[in-house]
Amino acid sequence: MNFDMNACWARAVELVRSNFQLLVVIAGVFVLLPSIATYLFVPDIQMFLDPTADREALAEKLAEIAGPVIGFGALSLAVQLTGYGAMVALMGDARPTVGQALGTGAKTVPSLFVVLIIFMLLYVLGGFLIALPISLIVGAAGVPALGLVGIFPVILFVLWLMARMSLVMPTLVLGGTLNPFKGIAGSFRLTRKSQWMILIFWVVLGAIFVLISLLLTGVFSLIAAVFGGGTTSLLILGIANGMLGMVSGVMLCAIAVAMYGQLSGPSAKNVAETFE
Repeated sequence: MNFDMNACWARAVELVRSNFQLLVVIAGVFVLLPSIATYLFVPDIQMFLDPTADREALAEKLAEIAGPVIGFGALSLAVQLTGYGAMVALMGDARPTVGQALGTGAKTVPSLFVVLIIFMLLYVLGGFLIALPISLIVGAAGVPALGLVGIFPVILFVLWLMARMSLVMPTLVLGGTLNPFKGIAGSFRLTRKSQWMILIFWVVLGAIFVLISLLLTGVFSLIAAVFGGGTTSLLILGIANGMLGMVSGVMLCAIAVAMYGQLSGPSAKNVAETFE
């Protein structure tokens, strides 16, 4: 089916409105709280947030705490992916209970970790294959400035790959499979016909979110600076970052569900309800 940006956005807003209270609760528990915990419990996180900090000191400190940070980051990511999966399940046609949605979200976490690994491998491989011939041409021409041109095809490839894989989660959650390869294949199949329109759609939404995030982060950073570098400051930053994550997470899941429903066609349940 063809992709309609306006219809997708309208459906996403409708899904959020009809499930607002449950989505806020799930996003608060699985997105907001991990963000606050990261700011409060990750050692010396304020040092890493300081743009004026010494780079060598940062590298040394990161080497010291790399293990705990990676472990905490993986746990936090697993919790957030559970929440995202639960929100996708809640907005699907099956209308599960909150408990069933959370169970579905938890079951998809291992598959999503595999998908992330595959994405990184494709990103590295694709970026290398794109950059290699450009680097050879630049070397032969002897004009290093031309190397900057090679950045744009790599960026376009990464954005294209993200757009093509943007329906992996709804494919896993709503499509009834936990196979990450089937999830990726399903996402590629659904986005094949309208891949460039979908890419433009995600880029526009991403640009708007980045601008809003930069503005709000700047405001909350100024507020946090008033309280110095203590726990209160970190709490303000954690809440601000978590709130942004909540809003973006809810909308991202709603848009993915709306896009999945539009491109995959009406479900069997909806078709049956039409004739009842």
